[in-house]
Parts: sequence; structure tokens; C-alpha cells
Amino acid sequence: MASSDDATLDLRDFSDVYVALVAGFCTVGLTLALEYGVSVSVPFVYRLTPLVPYFGYVFSRGAGLSTRTWSVLIAAVTLGTFGFFAF
Repeated sequence: MASSDDATLDLRDFSDVYVALVAGFCTVGLTLALEYGVSVSVPFVYRLTPLVPYFGYVFSRGAGLSTRTWSVLIAAVTLGTFGFFAF
């Protein structure tokens, strides 16, 4: 039986989950927008570019930046990739 002294999972801080969701939605959205929105065939590795700032977030433990800043950076990389291949 678990005692109250055991370490419990703190579910009040969803910042990691939030950044992961933004990265996931941007990755899927980029793929769908390129394939079905503008009908451009892009190599798989370029469709994963929203994950680059996400891995930066994970491996730097946030680097002192807010969750919102990381999310905006992920969205900016996604829009930049879309703009590069769409136009």
C-alpha cells in the first residue's frame, strides 16, 4: 500500500504537455496543408521541422523561456516551412 510520503505525480503543471501538443498539431497540420492544401510533395524529413524546436525545448529543459515562447517558435518554424515549400 502506498503511503503519503511516496512521490506522486504532479499533474498541475501541463507546460510539457502543452508544448508537445503544439508540436504535434503543427507537424500534422503542416503535412496536411502541404499535401492537400497546396498539393506539394515534400520529403518526410522537411515535414518534421516543427519537431526541431520541440526537441530544443525538451533537451534544454525550457532554457528559461516561457511555454508560450516555445509554442510561438514552433508555430513560426511551421509557417516558415510551409511558406518555403508553398510559394
